[in-house]
Amino acid sequence: MNIPGLVVEEGYDRGLAKLSVGKGWHKLIDILFDAKPEDTVVVQVKEKFGGLRFYVGGTTEQYHDLIDVASWMSECLCENCGKAGQVLRYGWWKTRCPECEGK
Repeated sequence: MNIPGLVVEEGYDRGLAKLSVGKGWHKLIDILFDAKPEDTVVVQVKEKFGGLRFYVGGTTEQYHDLIDVASWMSECLCENCGKAGQVLRYGWWKTRCPECEGK
């Protein structure tokens, strides 16, 4: 596994991608890695403006479409637990369910 914060020339692996976001989005990461074309390199994975950002090098249009769907879905799933949530804008934008918002 790679260490977060280091430049990774060979791209993100599944483990590093999961370290980059909350546990509530790990299923989305699994879906994206399971569908990833063999020659596609994952360049960066992060949360931005309350949504999952999954950046890749050159890939197929279909895979870009799947990334777009996962990004959209992440804005409806709590980043912490994976339950239904919404983007909240209190300084930083975060996607939270009502239960995790109260924590």
